Amino acid sequence: MKDNHIDDAELTRLGIERVQTEAFLWGGYRYSNLSDAVAAARRTPKR
Repeated sequence: MKDNHIDDAELTRLGIERVQTEAFLWGGYRYSNLSDAVAAARRTPKR
């Protein structure tokens, strides 16, 4: 079985649960933590 072609039955068999998450984009970077995105934005000088 290829890793990029795993179906839901295989996830269930392995005990893996799919969850939705939020991502925050700033300056071409993706942050999973809002406070990290805010900190990065505040560190950058305004133009």
